[in-house]
Amino acid sequence: MKNTFQSKVTAERAVLKVVNTYTSGGKQLGGLSLVAIDAWQRTSGAIGTSDVVRDLKEISDLCQRLSDRSHETFESLDDSLAEPIEVRIRALDQKLSAVTPSRK
Repeated sequence: MKNTFQSKVTAERAVLKVVNTYTSGGKQLGGLSLVAIDAWQRTSGAIGTSDVVRDLKEISDLCQRLSDRSHETFESLDDSLAEPIEVRIRALDQKLSAVTPSRK
């Protein structure tokens, strides 16, 4: 069986890597909690459009579904969530690239 917490962490790290490719220093996204996303939006400038923030919050919600906190290490990964997360990460990367094409 897969450890769903590890899968959740892997998915969240992939999102952070994409976002933080386009930001630097104190403007980087520190996590996928709603509080972290809102704080990032306040400091990120033009890159933190409402469209991008909405996408981040949707991905955050999907990542949360990868983990059942009461059974962190015993439940198998819900494979139906992996592909939608990957698709949304690619779309997020394209949106961020369109906003800041010189960063990547």
